[in-house]
Amino acid sequence: MRREQHIRRLVDYARQGKTKTFILGAASAIITGTLVQYIARFEFIVLGIGFLGVIPLAIHEWKLGTIRASFNHSATYQRLVRLPFWLTLCGLVMLYVVLGWYDSGSAGPSFFILFAALCIGMFGLQRAFDRVILKLEPDYITDRELHRELK
Repeated sequence: MRREQHIRRLVDYARQGKTKTFILGAASAIITGTLVQYIARFEFIVLGIGFLGVIPLAIHEWKLGTIRASFNHSATYQRLVRLPFWLTLCGLVMLYVVLGWYDSGSAGPSFFILFAALCIGMFGLQRAFDRVILKLEPDYITDRELHRELK
């Protein structure tokens, strides 16, 4: 019964802010995509608007971590459930570093290799995180399970 209660709490939270998060993220992506052609003049504005699309994702990860943290009071578990939030922020910073490197003109074709490595690395870290935390807490609900429940 414990696992079902965890799923229910996480699904209830995920359904609450799903529309607002999607609208803000989509608006941010559209505005950023529209302004990217003027990046030479409005570089900081474009990057700022692009960052707004990640804010809802970071808030969502933080709140999911808070809900998940209430399921187990182990100090190690408490730190680990916050890891997706920090991975999201680190991924954003790395993305902006890679984009800055590309914008400087010295990147060349290796930019795409680095960008692909960044994406694959973040995916790999998430999978490794799931395996580690499932060993610590067998009732942990992964994001994959949560998305399956939302459908």
